[in-house]
Amino acid sequence: MKHPIHEFEFKLCTLADLDRILEMQEDALAHLASPNLLRKNTVEMLAECLQPPHVTIGAWYDGRLVAFSVLYVPTVEDERLDTALEGVSIDGLTAANYKLCIVDRAFRGNGLQYALGMRLIETAREMGVQILCVTASPDNSHSIANVERMGFTYNRTLGKYGFDRNLYYKLL
Repeated sequence: MKHPIHEFEFKLCTLADLDRILEMQEDALAHLASPNLLRKNTVEMLAECLQPPHVTIGAWYDGRLVAFSVLYVPTVEDERLDTALEGVSIDGLTAANYKLCIVDRAFRGNGLQYALGMRLIETAREMGVQILCVTASPDNSHSIANVERMGFTYNRTLGKYGFDRNLYYKLL
């Protein structure tokens, strides 16, 4: 169902939202057209994403969380995407990942992935992030279109998280 973007409330998610975030992830995974479109995040990882230095922004409709997106500041080497970039100098740049966006199936088509992504980009700028990276499945045309619309540049396709992923970056 289509709703004007002004009908959604955008705010930070907290640990109190973890159960709903897990519910949304499970529903998204259960209804994927292909299992390689989305990597399942652990409870621990999603809980970490709800605490600083990471930022998770949600979209609420009538008091219910219907979409969320994560800005992740890599704390372990395996989660760093900037080091996988080819032909891009990252020396001295503060990096973060646009890690994840899940929209409740009933609210897809309302521009929430884009709206949340743009809020995360602004948040990253405010935090002093200078390069923001994101991956998307080569088969996920909706996410690719949104990432490109947000101004990310395709860098290459790589094996990540057990799947092929397109790697994108954006200098802030």
